[in-house]
Amino acid sequence: MAGQIERLIVRLDGAAVCDACVTDRLNLSVTAQANVVTCALGGTRGFERQKDECTLCGSARTVIRRTAR
Repeated sequence: MAGQIERLIVRLDGAAVCDACVTDRLNLSVTAQANVVTCALGGTRGFERQKDECTLCGSARTVIRRTAR
């Protein structure tokens, strides 16, 4: 599951995505599953987590994006 989440974020090529949209896109059972992984990725290997607008749903939430390749 963690690998699927990371690949989705990388595929979005710098676009910000919230945990709810990650959950929806990957058909996970609960948002907490995505949250655990995105919290762990934030601040590592070019991933950043911050308050911003989600590219997919347009909501102002905590999002994750990959800034470095």
